Amino acid sequence: MRQVEIENVERMRLCRKPQNGYKIYQCPKCGTKKYVPFTCKSRLCTSCGAKAANEWAEKINHKLLKVPHRHVVFTIPETLRELFKNPDYQKILFQASKVTMEDMIKFSNKRSKKKIKLKIGMIQVLHTYGADTKHNPHVHSIVTEGGFDWKKNWIHVNFIRYGGWRKKWQYELLTRLKEEMPRCKETNDFIDRHFKKYPNGFVIYGKRRFEKREGWSMARYIGRYVKHPPIAESRITAYDGKQVTFWYKDTKTKRTITVTMDKFEFVRTLLSHIPEKNFKIVRYCGIYSRRGYKHRQTEFSEEEAKLVTRSWRDEIKRVFHHDPLLCPNCNTEMKLVGICYEGSENYPVEDETLSGKPPPSNQTLSQRERMQLIIALIRENQSGGGVNMAVVISEADERGLDREQTLNDIQHLKSEGYVYEPKSGEIRCAL
Repeated sequence: MRQVEIENVERMRLCRKPQNGYKIYQCPKCGTKKYVPFTCKSRLCTSCGAKAANEWAEKINHKLLKVPHRHVVFTIPETLRELFKNPDYQKILFQASKVTMEDMIKFSNKRSKKKIKLKIGMIQVLHTYGADTKHNPHVHSIVTEGGFDWKKNWIHVNFIRYGGWRKKWQYELLTRLKEEMPRCKETNDFIDRHFKKYPNGFVIYGKRRFEKREGWSMARYIGRYVKHPPIAESRITAYDGKQVTFWYKDTKTKRTITVTMDKFEFVRTLLSHIPEKNFKIVRYCGIYSRRGYKHRQTEFSEEEAKLVTRSWRDEIKRVFHHDPLLCPNCNTEMKLVGICYEGSENYPVEDETLSGKPPPSNQTLSQRERMQLIIALIRENQSGGGVNMAVVISEADERGLDREQTLNDIQHLKSEGYVYEPKSGEIRCAL
């Protein structure tokens, strides 16, 4: 195993556990204590991944100019996929797709007979897997429909012919790949075969255009593959101790396919998609690069200083309309009184009765069992538009579930589409 894989697994195992460290809050009025464990931020953790994907989508949406954008996907044939497990070769995917996209925009500009070089905005995201979790590297790109000319005038490009640029994408990719590979006859033959085998070039998917107001949902769609593990827990249907069964939807046939895999092979597949340390799987080009900041200060941009990262408390208040730092006994705001960075096997015993936590014997349910219970509680209590969040939390408390864990589980269910908010402060099952 690679060192980066070991680190991510170890971090995930200690997510929200006292061994990972925690903050201590205390009510200044009645003395009640609350322990808030640190999260792991591992690439394998679904809970941390959901929060990270939302934050990334918020950041991207704030950065996007108020102009139409396109979602474009650059793919490679199956015969090249194994080669692009090498991080050095993965960089070529970014370089080749960037050059191809810039030319696509420049030569699609019908307003000028002379092709003017435009400074476009492009956000590239490398995905290394498909829905079936197999290695399938491809680049998702969010691209502006147009760009700035040398006078900093915005030039709109409304029509892009993707099919005609497949050969350009193929040429840029294979040419750069040839430069990186060993110089020998085998390399020349390998590259030549791919030019001959794919005379129409490599496939480029031109997804639909979207406006600024749709930027968050588009970034969330792309970002969940960047921040999430390769597979959501909801897609795992069975595990018997030896084999894992999960499903995925085939993008071509639209059929649901069930796969059963040895547990070690399953874990090995998930770990293989963790990038090496310091390898950037998201690239910002042109207007959206750091050097493009001045170009973004136009009538098409928003004030970037307005973006504020929310704390875990603000996020819970925004999503669940519940303040996690209000004392459960007297409703007074609790204050931070200490931080334990080194962690411990358990929270301090003398404060267990004051922490608002149920006895450890009640914390034996798995995440899947907890979520099944929460969905059952929502179904039992929902009527009309939905059920109030406080009712679900209260019902879960009576059954011995930790309140913070319940809030995290509900957030996970929302991110996976199992529950939604028909009204502010209410939730409802989507199934």
